[in-house]
Amino acid sequence: MSRANFSWILIIAGAVVEIFWVSGLKHADTPLLYGLTILGVIFSFSSMLIACKHIEVSVAYAVFVGLGAGGVVLSEMLFFNEPFLAIKVSLIAVLILAVIGLKFSSKENDDKATSKISKELGIDEIEADINEFIGVQK
Repeated sequence: MSRANFSWILIIAGAVVEIFWVSGLKHADTPLLYGLTILGVIFSFSSMLIACKHIEVSVAYAVFVGLGAGGVVLSEMLFFNEPFLAIKVSLIAVLILAVIGLKFSSKENDDKATSKISKELGIDEIEADINEFIGVQK
């Protein structure tokens, strides 16, 4: 596994833990829950800091916060009786799509990932067929 891939795993894990500790800030009512909240904050930000050594900080932070924020809103609706509003769910969907777009637009992914995805999906062959059909030469 490459360092960049491991860094993305750390960002996602940190964002998932962020969902729990943010809810813990609001709902913790015992020393154990406060302690778990503090451990969550430490793990979450430590994973983010480690990941930023191998991924663009701006993209990593946007993904980290976006996934965490979306997860908090959904968990509050699912587990803590916050009102379910279609607009909230729609905005979270847009946020998650933007986060995915940022991940795929990061520097370390530009050439390698695009080439790999293009090859796996057969886009290279489709492009070659289109170019041949319309008479474009490489």
